[in-house]
Amino acid sequence: MDFSSEVTSALRVTDGALVVVDTVEGVCVQTETVLRQAMQERIRPILIINKVDRAIIELKNSGEEIYQNFNKVIDVVNSIVSSYQSEAMGDLTLDPTLGNVAFGAGKDQWAFTLTTFAKIYSKKYGISQEKMMKKLWGDNYFDTETRKWRTESTSESGKPLKRAFVQFIMDPII
Repeated sequence: MDFSSEVTSALRVTDGALVVVDTVEGVCVQTETVLRQAMQERIRPILIINKVDRAIIELKNSGEEIYQNFNKVIDVVNSIVSSYQSEAMGDLTLDPTLGNVAFGAGKDQWAFTLTTFAKIYSKKYGISQEKMMKKLWGDNYFDTETRKWRTESTSESGKPLKRAFVQFIMDPII
């Protein structure tokens, strides 16, 4: 449904834009239009990747498949944002480690950011919340045998490791 005129009117009286993208369908044409309009009005976007429940229940995606899909959605949105942003707005990169990307299921009324889990795990592992947020995204793996963080997907003994996002966030949710 085309609601461009309503978006433009709303953007003129708001401080930010919460851009919702379906995790299964991905970025649609209208998403680019809304992001372009936000950039024209100098509104900073925040991204929420919605319908995570569908990826888990309907598609039965693994935690790693869900992570890869999230990463793809974020990359597409960032490429759109970068093509429309102006220098006056500063850096508008959307990155879960910056706390400007959320994941959720609107139908089931739950959502989280990396901050949610970083608060929990930073206490458990005795590291700062900011450092934990960086460990929970990207090519970071926790080796439970040695209790050390690694950037390789195999342990010192050669066993495959799960990505930290999968091990600490998606697997418990699934």
